[in-house]
Amino acid sequence: MKRTLISAIGIALVLTWAKPVPAKDLASQLVGVWKFTSQSTKEVATGKISHPYGEKPTGHAVYTKGGHIAFVLVGDTRKAPAGARATDAERINLFNTMAAASGTYKVEGNTIIASYAASWNQTWTGITSKRHFEIVGNKLTLTSAPTKDLAGQDIVFVVTYERVE
Repeated sequence: MKRTLISAIGIALVLTWAKPVPAKDLASQLVGVWKFTSQSTKEVATGKISHPYGEKPTGHAVYTKGGHIAFVLVGDTRKAPAGARATDAERINLFNTMAAASGTYKVEGNTIIASYAASWNQTWTGITSKRHFEIVGNKLTLTSAPTKDLAGQDIVFVVTYERVE
């Protein structure tokens, strides 16, 4: 009798525990403000990882419920201009250590498809970007499909964020 009762309780616990907890759909989990925690590129052939914006870039990405996105990313080695007006060299350095864009996005499965209407670098304006994404707790990771860098190497972009709100 005791063994039957313990077995029944054990089975009940397993059946209760095994049921998946209903999760919000990914699109609604994406909505909010996210702080950049890293941005890296990985060479597909060698596995070499580089950090174009440094080890600790800063900035935020905002995904709205209405399907809009805006982000700004700045490198961790940026220096303020020496004077009240930046020199051409200082402006070039500041431009090369940031990225920014805004536009619209949609979610298909675990892919974000962003269409940029404006960007810091006009080559992004008017393009559509697809990124695989994963949300675990308050962490968001975006990963690109392999693409060619300026040297012709296949690379993958990986960006990580932490939820702010």
